[in-house]
Amino acid sequence: MGSERRGTSRYPFYALAELTESSSAAPTKAYTSNLGSNGCFLDTSNPLPAGTIISIQITYQGQVFAARGVVAHSHPKMGMGLKFIALESGCASILETWLDEAALA
Repeated sequence: MGSERRGTSRYPFYALAELTESSSAAPTKAYTSNLGSNGCFLDTSNPLPAGTIISIQITYQGQVFAARGVVAHSHPKMGMGLKFIALESGCASILETWLDEAALA
């Protein structure tokens, strides 16, 4: 596996995520293992192919972060890296709060 390039830091962050592929109405559950301002890594045994557009909702401590994203890289039986492409209204502040907390941990 080659080195991955990111524009921002990622922090360990464990939360439930619900994904919906743009071509499917059926949501899939996964868990985040790290989080950054531009994306996250999702632990799942059935990752989607790189380039897949999804909607994601991450639930943590009673708050819900929602965004659209694109699968940046996929690792069979391990998970996938997701790049956020559009945050829902109000979600930028939720993400910022979570990242501030994670940076202190």
